[in-house]
Amino acid sequence: MIDILKYSDFEGNVGKIVRIIGKISEVIWQHLTTFIDTHPFMSYFDLEDEYQIVIYTKDSISCEKKLEIIGTLIKTEGKRKNPRSKINDEYFEYQLLVDAWKCFEIE
Repeated sequence: MIDILKYSDFEGNVGKIVRIIGKISEVIWQHLTTFIDTHPFMSYFDLEDEYQIVIYTKDSISCEKKLEIIGTLIKTEGKRKNPRSKINDEYFEYQLLVDAWKCFEIE
């Protein structure tokens, strides 16, 4: 079984299959997003350690309780959108391409 990953462990696991625990968010933070042909459904996901990431799934997730998610961790990168800015403000976010998920019966 794959160990449950915390946000602090993401950096060394980009491109690997990981397992995380959390819930589909009720509050949407501002995130960098992308479109993945193979995973057209996007959700905001609150990790147990109080971070939020964007997840991409093949189908919509219908669970409102705690979830276990397994998938490939990706790093999405972007640049500042203001063309007048002289600052090269590149940034990134960790996101997940979901292969499988399981809804917990008890929160």
